[in-house]
Amino acid sequence: MVELGPVDAIVLGFPGQRLTSAVLEAFEAVEERGDVRLIDAMIVVKDVDGNVNGHEVSEFEGLRDMAAELAAREMLGLAGDEDTDQIGQVMPPDSLVVVLFVENVWAREVAVKIRDSGGRLLSYTRLPQSVVDDAEEALAGATDNG
Repeated sequence: MVELGPVDAIVLGFPGQRLTSAVLEAFEAVEERGDVRLIDAMIVVKDVDGNVNGHEVSEFEGLRDMAAELAAREMLGLAGDEDTDQIGQVMPPDSLVVVLFVENVWAREVAVKIRDSGGRLLSYTRLPQSVVDDAEEALAGATDNG
């Protein structure tokens, strides 16, 4: 069995069903540095009439290399039809959602030691950027006034 670090599902939304290669190129650069490793992906499209369809990454011409890498890693299967349905319910019409399942490689060693010690991750919350921005603003204000 492959020992994994914590795995995140990153959900990205794009209006007009447009997915630019710049977003994926930036993600690939992060992966190349070894911080994260893509282990699965799914794409959900909702057309202007509200029809929802799940797509394989390989169906998109600019993503075929990514699809081939995922298949070679033999770790597909984190997302299914029920996920497509749930995502489709909250998507606006004429939009595209990409879900990237990534292993946090940087935390793999710690995660293995936690599991070896009988521990387990009970909760993990990623703070929204707006919360981080507010905290930074409050800190800057306190520093300016102090």
